[in-house]
Amino acid sequence: MTRHTLRNSILLAVLLYAFTTFLSAQSLTTLYSFAGSDGANPDARLVQGNDGNFYGNTWGGGPSGNGTIFKITPSGTLTTLYSFAFFDGEHPAAGLTQGRDGNFYGTTESGGADDAGAVFQITPSGTLTTLYSFTGGDGEFPYAGLVQGSDGNFYGTTVFGGADCLDLGCGTVFQITPSGTLTTLYIFAGSDGANPYAGLVQGSDGNFYGTTKLGGLGPCTGGCGTVFKITPSGTLTTLYGFAGSDGEFPYAGLVQGSDGNFYGTTYGGGANSDGTVFKITPGGTLTTLYSFASSDGASPIAGLVQGSDGNFYGTTAGGGANSDGTVFKITPSGALTTLYSFAGNGGANPDAGLVQGSDGNFYGTTAGGGANNKGTVFRLSQPLQFVAVTPCRLVDTRSSNPISGGTFQTFNLPQLAQANGCAALNAAGAYSLNVTLVPIDHQHVSYLTIWPADGTRPVVSTMNSLDGRVKANAAIVPAGASGAVSVYVTNTTNVVLDIDGYFAPATQSTLAFYSLPPCRVADTRSIHFPQGLGAPQLSAGVARDFPMLSSTCIPTNVTPAAYSLNFTAVPYPQQGDPLGYLELWPTGQQPPNPVSTLNNPTGTNVANAAIVPAGTHGEITAYANDDTNLLIDINGYFAAPGQGGLSLYPLAPCRVFDSRGVGGGQPFSGLLNPPVNFPNSGCGVPTAALGYVANATVIPSPTLAYLTLWPDGQNQPVVSTLNAPDGWITSNMAIVPTSNGSIDAYAAGLTQLILDISSYFAP
Repeated sequence: MTRHTLRNSILLAVLLYAFTTFLSAQSLTTLYSFAGSDGANPDARLVQGNDGNFYGNTWGGGPSGNGTIFKITPSGTLTTLYSFAFFDGEHPAAGLTQGRDGNFYGTTESGGADDAGAVFQITPSGTLTTLYSFTGGDGEFPYAGLVQGSDGNFYGTTVFGGADCLDLGCGTVFQITPSGTLTTLYIFAGSDGANPYAGLVQGSDGNFYGTTKLGGLGPCTGGCGTVFKITPSGTLTTLYGFAGSDGEFPYAGLVQGSDGNFYGTTYGGGANSDGTVFKITPGGTLTTLYSFASSDGASPIAGLVQGSDGNFYGTTAGGGANSDGTVFKITPSGALTTLYSFAGNGGANPDAGLVQGSDGNFYGTTAGGGANNKGTVFRLSQPLQFVAVTPCRLVDTRSSNPISGGTFQTFNLPQLAQANGCAALNAAGAYSLNVTLVPIDHQHVSYLTIWPADGTRPVVSTMNSLDGRVKANAAIVPAGASGAVSVYVTNTTNVVLDIDGYFAPATQSTLAFYSLPPCRVADTRSIHFPQGLGAPQLSAGVARDFPMLSSTCIPTNVTPAAYSLNFTAVPYPQQGDPLGYLELWPTGQQPPNPVSTLNNPTGTNVANAAIVPAGTHGEITAYANDDTNLLIDINGYFAAPGQGGLSLYPLAPCRVFDSRGVGGGQPFSGLLNPPVNFPNSGCGVPTAALGYVANATVIPSPTLAYLTLWPDGQNQPVVSTLNAPDGWITSNMAIVPTSNGSIDAYAAGLTQLILDISSYFAP
């Protein structure tokens, strides 16, 4: 059997194409469909590079048909970095590994000087160097990728080669230096395992762990496969041999979970002969967590990835509603949920595993399907819904160390929540935060950016304080690695992070979002609002309850659990009268301490968005430490999931619109024309989105009374999104509904406008 014939027997029928099917309210976006000339049949896991882009390879396609290496942005712009030409390797079947030097390293299953496969290095710009060509005796057919060990060397496997075993050899484990010096660490003999299609993972104990597809002493022909441990110097221990009923033919590698155990899949075997998910301890005790049954997936070729929520995510190459493969989630205890079933047009037969991006979404490839039947790159966005928490302070660098200018600090919010007595945040996929910038000695801060930890800092800003004043801005931020977020500042400053809720995978206890036409609920300057929602102003040091449900802005037949609001503090009795801080909480509860929603030390009009839980009789309570007027605008509410309810889908923070780059780059006044179309921005916003979470920044010329954002196609509402009457650069988070992908903007003054998106709402 030739290597190519064997490979084709491994892959399921990749030419089964139909239509896309959605399960479990997941949102799958096909980012790219290969056409052949740019690559074909991507069956390897993607890797997110240090620059925030994803890198991968296709098994075939390209000018010579030997496969390609590509880069793709989170929004789907693909660049072919390299096309193989046989002597430098052909048919890269495994994903890439980014080394500590910033370059990527990988393997080709065939080609090279002796047509036995090769190891290569490629720079992020596409310069490829063949580091080593296998000869057969030292290994052949390196189907898996590489892992960089703690010693800086790379480790991998070959399916064949080495000693005579099963005609072509049973395969090897090797070490290779970044410069290309290869050492064969181990040659399989059959009884200890044979044909490792999977790569290695370095465990927390410093040893490497992997699987062999065949071998061992199981009852299958040639053995049912094994799990093994090997030291960096080459001492191998067979930890487990499969017997069929507990799984057989583990093609995929292992992942070490946060509990220290290893998790993996088998292609076949189990209760229904459709493959399994298993857990194995470092000592070799195996537990079958799940047996697939065709309808929920079959024949997983790829391994698992542990998500930021602690669950594991993976793919099956077959099975599902259309027999074209699935994406699934499984808990560490074995509860499996089929998240998505492929059906050809949107991709088919995902042979590769998933990678969780810095935006919290999962990215992957399908070997077949798509617009041209050549495979796809896709993004799977998990639906997140709101969980309200008692407002609580997570971070205050004034009590520790300020963030130095030109640097960032990373904050593990679940750990900080536990340490500060806040609500548990372990299930959070995104946070609803209030970010307060506290400049040191009133020194200016050009800008602050907050983003998911471990992702590349995006080219967006959250807020600015060029005049050195204390400023606050709401932000919905996806959770990064281990639930952490990073904060960058251009100038040394203190930062405060308060939380009022988080978004987690949808359950019966989470809250869906229901958008409303932007509407003014309260204005303490006016006597023309319902009782309790109009005059008089807030008095210094006196808490005031606002009967939200008395407003005509909110339907009478709903029971909101929380409100999505925009608050504007208007100095009282006149401009220039400062307001130290304003805080809000659900009526009937104790006021949070210490947290704040906004600050107005210079006595100008200041706005800030906030999600506020509903208290007794749906009311909210406001407290100001100085006299002030207060405007309250609403754009939606959170309530139990039901008809019309929307979920949050995080995105990599991205700049949607910058009027400085439109037309002649001149500022605008009045109605912005044309409206801002988010799906056409290149930020990966789907047309199915029904609301956007955007950060709006204005650069007045010279002043701006107010800016209003609202859904395109509706009349301009009597609300405001932000104010900059003092002429300084000003930002505010805005949740803006949409029905056609566009939003309108009105500026009461001459200004530039910047819109950055962090997530969107959709069914």
